[in-house]
Amino acid sequence: MNSFWLYSTILLIVSLLFILVPVLRYRPVIKTAGDEIRKQKNIEVFQQSLAELEQDKAEEVISAEEFEKLKAELQRSFLRDMEDEKSRTKAAEQNSNKLIPLLCLLFVPVFSYSFYEVVGSARDLALPAIMQELSAAETAEQQLDGLNRLAELLQQRYDRNNDDIQNGYMLGTLYLELENFEQAITVFTSMAEVMEPSPDKATVLGQLAQSMYMAAGSKMTPAVEQVIGEAQSLNPNEFTILSLLAIDSFLNENFAQALTYWRRQLAQLDRNSQQAAVLSSRIAQVESLLPASALAAIETRDNQGPSVSLVIELDESIKDLVDDSMRLFVYARNPAMPMPLAAQTLAVPDFPFEITLDDSMAMIANMTLSTAQEVIVGARLSKSGNAIAQSGDIQVVSEPFTLAEQDEAIILTIKDIVP
Repeated sequence: MNSFWLYSTILLIVSLLFILVPVLRYRPVIKTAGDEIRKQKNIEVFQQSLAELEQDKAEEVISAEEFEKLKAELQRSFLRDMEDEKSRTKAAEQNSNKLIPLLCLLFVPVFSYSFYEVVGSARDLALPAIMQELSAAETAEQQLDGLNRLAELLQQRYDRNNDDIQNGYMLGTLYLELENFEQAITVFTSMAEVMEPSPDKATVLGQLAQSMYMAAGSKMTPAVEQVIGEAQSLNPNEFTILSLLAIDSFLNENFAQALTYWRRQLAQLDRNSQQAAVLSSRIAQVESLLPASALAAIETRDNQGPSVSLVIELDESIKDLVDDSMRLFVYARNPAMPMPLAAQTLAVPDFPFEITLDDSMAMIANMTLSTAQEVIVGARLSKSGNAIAQSGDIQVVSEPFTLAEQDEAIILTIKDIVP
């Protein structure tokens, strides 16, 4: 038996004993027709005795002081008799209500378990067993069966509460692993629709873009590009998006762009981690596929591509508003489009700060500084860590300028508070 059911059954039995024991030990006094006669007789005896005392007082057989003393004693005796009679009557009446606790004895367990089944997490009790079976799976078929049952359980949980972001994300990634891309798209779309703009939403959008890309047969469709753009507007270096763009570039034999994306991923990882080791090995393998002349050409092309240098400063009026918890977003974009052509997100540096934006910092392969003649550059200190401007952020945005005509570094002074 599952330990939950065992312990809950024990607790239920203990709680029911609080009802059952008093009911079984209860011994009621049965009310008879003579009870009412006895009660009326007590009243008559009291009234008669009181009348005799009053007569004795009037005839001066007893003094006033003796009268009061005898009267008080008579009243006490009468009250004791009436209390005894009342107790017997109450016990008899309670006997008729004995059925109520017995009914409760049956109702409590039925209601408790039924209620838990409907609104509780009874279905989730199967989760540990499924996880244990997955760990013990010896064949691919057993593992696939366990993953499908896990997906079914997580789907039921998500249907009951689609505000559970952690469960939804786990379900969506599991559908991806099972190559059930349509279901993954449904889950990630549902999650993204209710999430506020944030890096977490960018992560969900990254998984959505990957699901759509795989469902389209590993093709970069306009719908996929739209989701990619939305994710990168929240986080220019969203890891899954960079991985997706790298793979697509590689499949299209754009090895230089693939290497750029993978290098941007590598820059986000701990160089001593296993993931960094795997990514470094992949980069080395791709580089080994290219002749030395091709690698030199890639480096030369990257070095000769357009770039813009920025010197970023803080205005004295807002220095007290800046703290280390903020994130610095630096970008260059086409004046006619909101999507950055090149962007970087950084921890708050020491100001003044110098940075150069180039094609290696592009968010989408076909949207780079090389594709624009006129650009706008900007820098924003974000309190929330969100790439989209929020109230309270501090920023600066330049006027449009022609990229080819800009030889000197542009000085940007951060001072404007977003309303």
